[in-house]
Amino acid sequence: MSIPPAPPYPIATDFVTVEIRADRDHPGGRLLLMDGVEASHVDLDDPTRIVFEYLRHLVGVVDAMFPERDALDALQIGGGPCTLARYLVATRRRARVRVVERDGGIVQVSRDHLALDDVPRLDVTVGDGRAAVLATDDAALDLLVVDAFVGLVAPHALSTREFVAQVRRVLRPGGLYAMNLIDVEPLELARAMAAGMLQHFPEVALIADPAVLEHRTSGNVLLVASDRPLPPDALGRSLARDASQWEARTGRALAGMVQGHPPLTDDEPPTHQLARLAPLWGRVKQPRG
Repeated sequence: MSIPPAPPYPIATDFVTVEIRADRDHPGGRLLLMDGVEASHVDLDDPTRIVFEYLRHLVGVVDAMFPERDALDALQIGGGPCTLARYLVATRRRARVRVVERDGGIVQVSRDHLALDDVPRLDVTVGDGRAAVLATDDAALDLLVVDAFVGLVAPHALSTREFVAQVRRVLRPGGLYAMNLIDVEPLELARAMAAGMLQHFPEVALIADPAVLEHRTSGNVLLVASDRPLPPDALGRSLARDASQWEARTGRALAGMVQGHPPLTDDEPPTHQLARLAPLWGRVKQPRG
């Protein structure tokens, strides 16, 4: 596969302005900035090289739950350059991966400049993530990942307990649900979402940098859930082995975190701290055209 050069100019998509920067030390590496913020990274030469911390930890959980020899049916909502999807098909010959991305411009950028069309067994469509889940058959998926944002906030429609109920419906026994979000002190969004997951899944883990858990900074938070025990290796030793040593909260520790934090619901607008701060970061862009 020939590696397309990084375009030397920003590109306006339906919702954001994208800049693509080439890695200095890895010719195939591409960093994507959306509205000036580092949003994702992909290595076109080596799709198994994962740069962003949260994604390395998510991959650790996925690999522990689903050995590479197993078949895997996966759906990801919010694709960007499809870094996770590229990893899954590169490491699993029997993986079938579908990505639903609301920003058609991002998909076109990935086709034009990030060799998306050269990725096998990957189906990328433009559309609404929740609608895609609602249209999915019962017990059709092994893995469902939500990695979607409106600005810096996870979409409310993908954060409620009603949505989690639909996720549980479309997952097979032993399946995995994972969500990446950004949160600020005191992690009201993460706590509310974990509460919603605990209403539908017996096994839930909240994974983040210790500085985020201790309310010393804002940052990414991973929530993972399943109807089978989450692998201790992925929630313990593998987290510690990574250069960014994140920690997991499960069981009683997680129950203590979510106490007093009701889940988000479809019929009530969000009031968590991140939702209150979002207007200060500028107007949410509407689709162009």
